[in-house]
Amino acid sequence: MHATKGENMPALVPELVDMASSPAVSTANLLRRALVVARRLAVPELVCWINSELNGYDGEVPDYRVISGHLFAEDLYRKSVPFMVPPEIADMLTNMKLYESIPELIQFSQSGQMLRRYFPPDGEQLLMCMMQEGSGYATRPFLKFSCIQVTGVIERVRSRILDWALDLEGRGIIGEGMSFTQQEKQAVQEQHFHFVNVSGSQIQISSNGSTQTQANPTTGTDLDALRGLIEALGAALDRGAVQGDVADELRAELATLKAQATSPKPKWEIIKATALSIKTVAEGAAGSILGELAKPHVQTLLALAAGAIKG
Repeated sequence: MHATKGENMPALVPELVDMASSPAVSTANLLRRALVVARRLAVPELVCWINSELNGYDGEVPDYRVISGHLFAEDLYRKSVPFMVPPEIADMLTNMKLYESIPELIQFSQSGQMLRRYFPPDGEQLLMCMMQEGSGYATRPFLKFSCIQVTGVIERVRSRILDWALDLEGRGIIGEGMSFTQQEKQAVQEQHFHFVNVSGSQIQISSNGSTQTQANPTTGTDLDALRGLIEALGAALDRGAVQGDVADELRAELATLKAQATSPKPKWEIIKATALSIKTVAEGAAGSILGELAKPHVQTLLALAAGAIKG
């Protein structure tokens, strides 16, 4: 006997939810499966976004792909030395866009090292002209950033797919037998999906004819949580609760938070990504820090982030 349609065959959307929820499934493979679902549902916005994540970006990138690095320079012996620039342009120089594909970012994140990126030749020369005293015998400026920050970007992509799949599942769009009915496709066509907007971090879903507004994500409560995390993490590092590469990564993230806390225009996307990175590294290698001091502040920041964007 031949199996009838749908018999012993997985449903596309529940399978996608399971894959997005499983740490054993790589984000690259998850994106490929999501591409199958998006094509069969005829969602061009998602197809475009997935292809960009799998192949890399050519132009603008979503906000979650903007991370904050730390400005250094190589000296005559190729050692890292501080690179001092006027504070009013420091934020502009240290914000870095990640254009690489998810497979490339996965390789970066698994290196376990601090990574660096050099500036284009014309920008490099301009920076050398702006170099302030205290930069030593600097020869070539570069940005240094943590692989944990890259992990945070990868996790944001994974969360977007999970959010979308859960929304489909909640509306009864399942994809039994590895295909979708005409009714399911029609239900999806009645929705607008915004995957690559650079003003928010999550997928926004709206019905035809509806409008959405973006609330100002940074409030006094948010900054209180940010300052609390800075103080808690700083105290844990000062007493030597962790050592080695983990401590270096957490110090790099702490410096990013401090820069945002003192900025006249804090970049909420960077704050959220950094908080998520701290949560990841602390739970993986320094659970005592997160459990004892930093965890409540991280949870508050992430919760406020989600609420601000949904608002």
